[in-house]
Amino acid sequence: MMTGPKTPGAPRCRLTPIASAVALALLGALPAHAQQAGDAAAAPEQLKLESVVVTANRRVERLEDVPASISVLSEEAMQRNNVRELVDIINLSPALSVSVGTQVGTNSINMRGIGTTSNNLGIEGDVAILVDDIPYSQTQQAFKDMTDMARVEVLKGPQSTLFGKSAIAGAVVMTTKPIGAGPMQTRVSVYDTSDHEYRVAASLSGRLTDTFGMRLYASKTNFPGMLHNLTNDSMQNGSGAKTFMAKLQWKLSNDLDVLITPRFDHSLATGNTAAITSIGDGVGYLYNKNYTALSNTAVLRGIHVSQWNREIRNDSPTGLEATDRALGVRVNYAFPESSPLAGHSLTSITSVDNNLSNDFRDNDNIDLISTFYQVNAAGKPSGIADAPMINGTLESKTSTQEFRLTSPDSGNFRYLVGLWAARNTLYRTYLRGNAFVKETNYTNYDTNSGSLTHAIYANTNWDFAPKQSLSAGLRYNHEANDYSFHTIDSLSSTAANNVHTGENLYVAPQNKENAVTGKLGYTYHLNDEMMMYGTASTGHKGVAYDMTSGANNVNVFAHLPLAPEKATSFEAGFKANLWNNRATLNAAIFQTRFRDYQTSATERFTDGSQASVLYSIPSLQTRGFEADATVLATRALLLNASMAYTRAVVRDWTQGPCYSGATDCTIPNLLVPGSFLRDASGGMMPNAPKWKASMGGEYTLPAVSWMPYVAAINAQWRTQAKVQGAISQDPSLQRPGYGIFDLGASIKDAKGKYKLSFGVKNLFDHHYAVGNVGTFLNFKKAAGGSDIRSYGWQPARDAFRYTSIRLDVAF
Repeated sequence: MMTGPKTPGAPRCRLTPIASAVALALLGALPAHAQQAGDAAAAPEQLKLESVVVTANRRVERLEDVPASISVLSEEAMQRNNVRELVDIINLSPALSVSVGTQVGTNSINMRGIGTTSNNLGIEGDVAILVDDIPYSQTQQAFKDMTDMARVEVLKGPQSTLFGKSAIAGAVVMTTKPIGAGPMQTRVSVYDTSDHEYRVAASLSGRLTDTFGMRLYASKTNFPGMLHNLTNDSMQNGSGAKTFMAKLQWKLSNDLDVLITPRFDHSLATGNTAAITSIGDGVGYLYNKNYTALSNTAVLRGIHVSQWNREIRNDSPTGLEATDRALGVRVNYAFPESSPLAGHSLTSITSVDNNLSNDFRDNDNIDLISTFYQVNAAGKPSGIADAPMINGTLESKTSTQEFRLTSPDSGNFRYLVGLWAARNTLYRTYLRGNAFVKETNYTNYDTNSGSLTHAIYANTNWDFAPKQSLSAGLRYNHEANDYSFHTIDSLSSTAANNVHTGENLYVAPQNKENAVTGKLGYTYHLNDEMMMYGTASTGHKGVAYDMTSGANNVNVFAHLPLAPEKATSFEAGFKANLWNNRATLNAAIFQTRFRDYQTSATERFTDGSQASVLYSIPSLQTRGFEADATVLATRALLLNASMAYTRAVVRDWTQGPCYSGATDCTIPNLLVPGSFLRDASGGMMPNAPKWKASMGGEYTLPAVSWMPYVAAINAQWRTQAKVQGAISQDPSLQRPGYGIFDLGASIKDAKGKYKLSFGVKNLFDHHYAVGNVGTFLNFKKAAGGSDIRSYGWQPARDAFRYTSIRLDVAF
């Protein structure tokens, strides 16, 4: 299915319609990697890069024929760079970044600096994640093991036309490995690191008969963590999972085949705890059971407070445990030659997904009972001796149905039309803090929501002249939402100490909305190897509801639902195959504006308490430049590089949140009378580095006649500029830039049955954070004094150097 070498003046080569249909039906993974030295040696005149194919337009196309900025990671590239989870993909794709919250379930994905920075289940993400054409209903489902992956496509800019409302900023499309074309084959992979991570995976794949093939995959992984909990001598901020996947394919006739893909995984991530890096002097008014104030040294006993501290003291666990059960059914019918639709294919994709997760956290970050806070003017402590915790459950059920009619890949006019339906239900329970202690931010609620979406979409490509093409897409989306929020009990954030709000039930009227999104692109082929393009596209994400503890404030409900989020984007780019197809270059400039951007931020009230509140920001903008290149410099040397310059800013937001120490909080809060906000216009989007780049390569060592093995060494360097850690623009949460260098080597037999790989991650031991926290210990001020400020950091997985070894065996 790869395109061959081109002849000058020949028409652009396209895949056959049957090949496209089969490729999508099998969820095929075509390599996006240079030929290895052994292949090139057999045909020296064919020394070139292999064609990269993508499915950005829901059909298999060469990357250089698609007028859009797309980054592709192949199976070989992911293995070479030890891609384990989504954050590793983000490390290798300059257009992506991640916002790490206080819990794993609050992590968010950003594309070109824009992403839903929220722990709120009442809104969808801005970046869609799809695995084998099936979307995740919640962003948190993506933060787990990436198993059995063959290819990852990063589609930048609004993708709402083909991928729906949750792709308003972009989409990450993952393709798992296909069923083998030959007899059954077993592959086993074993991975181990110097910091005690292990991964074991096995697959069995191939054809049992001419009409039936299958692929079975299972894996078990575990990483203890980055932080040492001195309280119970355990590790924290780790992850682990058990996964089972299957693909069962029947070819019922020459024109009809069915693919069934069940999946089960259970994961446990013990993040995102912060370790303290600095703290002010003094005695904080945290009380022990004798009502005696606790000193800093007592609370932090044994912890060596420093810039790169990895020691903590927690008496309650922190993490996210999730179980996911999913089933996909794909039916593909290729119309026979005798049909009026000869050459067309009709595809049905059905999916169901049930996800049950439990998130929990030590809410005071210490291991002493410290909830004896002042409750009246006399200063009498409450006497509560329970550790403050967070514990929440989320049950989501998603079902989807899609039909696609795809025209032949040949001809000057090609099209795809589709129907989409999805039902999504969420049920959430949440308990935080202690019932009689306001300082623990006590709240207890349950909430549920449901949405039903129907859409019709179309995408076309028209070669209207020998060197010119137009592409266009349109989507009509209808959505109905139901929402309720039940406060079981809470301590009001703005009332006097320990005044409970009591029980409250808010049921929103059903919301229905219609939306139309589209895209239009123009392509000019300078020759068979170079093209320029320009595109315009729009994105739309539906209304949002506040489904967090901030909704306990009755003023919040008066402003719900928040208006739909909308985007308008323009992009221009250049793509080229150079040096007789031994080098590729892709570059793009872009600008996207968002209106009524939905996000959460911490709201501080006049009484000193705080809560997460859902906001609608009038206007954002991201603009910049991206480029990536691959060069097969010699038969043995492959080089790659990618970079992105991004300026993601808040254009207009006069109702921005205050942060601790802010001196410009003078604007009356429209949601909470009596409290004040600040003008955050002009601020930077969080976790959106101005510069981000990656470059590396692989060198295959010269063959030795007496040794039937192929050896190679590889290296990868990535860097990024400093980032703002919070949309509030809190200067204490800024994080500096960094550069990380990885080194590796591999040796394999000539037949590819055995491969042994070695790696050193973060060779120069450059420490860096993926998240940081200001005043995360609740030290209270002494009489007449000021609060004791403390700061912490969340180290990245490779913030400290470690080594790895991996063995892959096929038999």
